[in-house]
Amino acid sequence: MSHPYEKFESTALWEIINKGIDSLVENNDIEETTRREYIVGYLCALISEAEIEKE
Repeated sequence: MSHPYEKFESTALWEIINKGIDSLVENNDIEETTRREYIVGYLCALISEAEIEKE
């Protein structure tokens, strides 16, 4: 399904964040109420914006 963060899906950043969220969910540290694509994508976008601002 399409979402506004598709440009990040094939990045290493996406994989790292997705793996981290997997661990948090498995350990019952967080409960997802939003589709994973939106959670991971939003965090990727925030980190990308922060990196651009640092330059």
